[in-house]
Amino acid sequence: MEDTDNNTAFQEDIEYDDYEFHYNFITIPWDERTRTSKISIVALLAAIFIAILGIVFNNFIIHYRGFNAQLLNADTKIDCNLVKIDMYQYVARIQSIVNLELICVGAVLSKTSVLAHELCLRSGSVRLHLGSPIDPQCKKGFPVDVFEAIPHEGVVTKALVLLSSYEDMSKCATSIKIAEQINFKSKAYVIGRPFRGGRSLSFQLATIAQKSDNVTIEWRNNLKRNNVICVKDLKKCPVRAGDLLVQDGHLLGLASTSSKDGGASPIACFANLSLVHDEIKLLDLKVA
Repeated sequence: MEDTDNNTAFQEDIEYDDYEFHYNFITIPWDERTRTSKISIVALLAAIFIAILGIVFNNFIIHYRGFNAQLLNADTKIDCNLVKIDMYQYVARIQSIVNLELICVGAVLSKTSVLAHELCLRSGSVRLHLGSPIDPQCKKGFPVDVFEAIPHEGVVTKALVLLSSYEDMSKCATSIKIAEQINFKSKAYVIGRPFRGGRSLSFQLATIAQKSDNVTIEWRNNLKRNNVICVKDLKKCPVRAGDLLVQDGHLLGLASTSSKDGGASPIACFANLSLVHDEIKLLDLKVA
């Protein structure tokens, strides 16, 4: 009988030992840790922190992989006059539907149509924004329901596009007429997409270059001189493809290309819109 009691007590001791709580590396209280253990914990936390920083930095580099030190240097020299986006109500802001990025600008030619550079459609689906960005009727923008390509040898893509919406855009914009002739004695101005984002447009004066001026132009992609209007005396403000060239309240052209490497050039060329005025009016009878 005594042996049985001893066996039972011994078995209870074994069961108690099996269920006794034991500290491990993670659960040991800080005050009970050795110096080596404390150093190990600190090193582990530091390694995790450095790894997280590395991931964040890597994502930053991937996001800005197009970064160019020369572009940053050029950016510091850029000096653009800016105007409010609703100051010139015939300027349409063409934005990406995906990320709302301002891709380029276009010219409102009627209450349903906007003329733009064909490059504006290279980034995917777009939406037209006109007028004040705080006006409830205008801030949502207008869909592009139809677009028509207009061949033109004065742009790098060899085509302009007429973007049309089934909605009436006249509540947010005014239309501009295409000029039939150039007045070489009058100043022109360029309105375009700003170099940086924001609720503004770039604005700069320009002088129409005549053929007798013999301006030196870096011709690329087989642009034809007779199909473009070139301007000179531009300031340190880059011209972006599709920017508007306006004179005496009439639209002369859309910029053929963007300034090289994001920098500014004293000379820029624009597709002469008088050459395709008739084609545009055939696509939209409301165009003046």
